[in-house]
Amino acid sequence: MNFVDTESKADQIARNTYNVRAIATALGDPAVCAATPGCTPLNLFGGQGTNGQGTITPAMLRYIQPITKDTSKNALQQFAANLTGDLFALPAGLLAFATGYEHRKYDGSFTPDALKISGESNDVLAQATSGEYDVDEYFVEFSVPLLADLPLAERLDLSLAGRYSDYSTFGGETTAKGGLRWQLSDQLLVRATYAEGFRAPSIGELFGSATRFDAVLNDPCSNNVTPNCRALGVPLGYEQINPQISVTTGGNAALDPELADSTSAGFVYSPAWTDDLFGTQKFDIEVTYYKHEIDGAIRAIDAQDQLDRCVASGSATSLFCQGIARTPTGQINQFANRLVNIGRIETDGYDFKLNWSGPDTDWGRFDLSWQNTFVSDYEAVALGAVQPQQEGRELNDGAIPEWQSNLSLGWTRDDWSASWNVRHIDSVTESCSDFRDGTALSLTTLGLCSKPNTSNNGLSENVLGATTYHDVQVNWRNPFGFEGLGLTAGVNNIGDKDPPICVSCSLNGYDAGTYDIPGQFWYVQASYKF
Repeated sequence: MNFVDTESKADQIARNTYNVRAIATALGDPAVCAATPGCTPLNLFGGQGTNGQGTITPAMLRYIQPITKDTSKNALQQFAANLTGDLFALPAGLLAFATGYEHRKYDGSFTPDALKISGESNDVLAQATSGEYDVDEYFVEFSVPLLADLPLAERLDLSLAGRYSDYSTFGGETTAKGGLRWQLSDQLLVRATYAEGFRAPSIGELFGSATRFDAVLNDPCSNNVTPNCRALGVPLGYEQINPQISVTTGGNAALDPELADSTSAGFVYSPAWTDDLFGTQKFDIEVTYYKHEIDGAIRAIDAQDQLDRCVASGSATSLFCQGIARTPTGQINQFANRLVNIGRIETDGYDFKLNWSGPDTDWGRFDLSWQNTFVSDYEAVALGAVQPQQEGRELNDGAIPEWQSNLSLGWTRDDWSASWNVRHIDSVTESCSDFRDGTALSLTTLGLCSKPNTSNNGLSENVLGATTYHDVQVNWRNPFGFEGLGLTAGVNNIGDKDPPICVSCSLNGYDAGTYDIPGQFWYVQASYKF
């Protein structure tokens, strides 16, 4: 049995923001400013001034530039009790089991700075939010030996598991898992697994407050007022003024869990003939096929896709038009894009791994690990409408590269070790709108998209080129004779590789979930083991 009680708190402090109300006061009536504590009249139009330093003084900036602080808290209380043992003997070995109970309670909160709540900050408007839920889980697992010490079957084991989870937010769910592990010989292992699973929405996904970002969108009704557009209230002659549309996203307390079915099968080959050929201590080749199906995947619909489907429906009450509002002139002035159970995601592919460990020499021992993931197919069924296959694409919640690779070379000698890691991400393609004040592109007025569509700007595409990162790390165990002490130093992205520019990633200009933040990352670490 065990009990865990944890709480984490984070303060996010922002400097050099602006208080729009203070700016209005400092620019307004001098008498009002004089009567306001701390107010210094603001002069925005003084040019360079007599000394070339400008006329905005530190006192002016101190009044209009507040320091804001957002606070978030997360807490977890967990109690677990487990029982394991052997039930009885079978011809191939003992039938083992494990069973247990677990209770978890989650709660979290987010409190933005008062200026953000009031709308006086130039930052994104935010509201305070909080929420909690708890879950009770019961599980049982069995390990069943089927065959042992036979030709082509040194061991054949069956594993079975079942779990029931009862959530206070959406009710109960039962999942099962089964697997086979077939050790044909010392050199060849074959295994297969089928598993049901689910992922409950997190505190942030359920209770996250509304936030805003500006997305670059192409309104299908601009200069093309079809009957569907007229049904949505768009007048004749409508033309989109600004390609940037303010989109509101956030949590959704009505979310259901994601349900998943996963299948995998593969083998591990450890050939003995490599011992003499390469002088290796270990050489493994692992190949695994995987297939995952997720129902009720949690994410926001791609904003451009939502707008396109809203117009295609021609009905303001359709699912895709909910939360989208227009002014009498046709301009979009409201766009809600909160998290939903989007539909179904199906993907399959292969994992290929190679591990090599060399012998000990006077120069030390070298190790090599090469891991690859290949996506054969990725298809999203969003709220009943099948999207085109998306492998090799940049989606609104992250890229789906067809190939990702991680190559690591390690060296160890006595108390010293070092590693060099190469991470490769294949190129992906994103949807890209080359909107230019409503004017169609020509070959002489190309925009941001590397693959422009001059007949329809909304169908342009942009290629995010393949990206490779190099990382290095050095470790020293027991430095200066201090037993148990360890020192580590390293650099990630030693080549200072910038992530490819992502036109559709409005928040950062790059996909922060797939690529490293720009620049090198240096670190040192000290650890001590008792």
